[in-house]
Amino acid sequence: MAIGQIHLLTPLMDRIDRWATSGKATKILLHPEDFDRISDSRREKLEAKYKLPVVCVGGEKAYIDWKHRTKSEEQREEMMQKGEL
Repeated sequence: MAIGQIHLLTPLMDRIDRWATSGKATKILLHPEDFDRISDSRREKLEAKYKLPVVCVGGEKAYIDWKHRTKSEEQREEMMQKGEL
């Protein structure tokens, strides 16, 4: 089974919990899509619960690139005007 398929079968919070409690984690790494799905307040709660920082794989640049690729041209222009890209 490919990793992408496991990703679809296992709920995000279960994956986070399994990783954070594995004893190997120094931070909670999330795919840009998952990072976007979780609100800022939820990220803060996760950081407090597990005492680990929640970060996007590839950092802020990867997150911004992902957001840019997943938006329509109109949405991209709107985000650029707001200074989000």
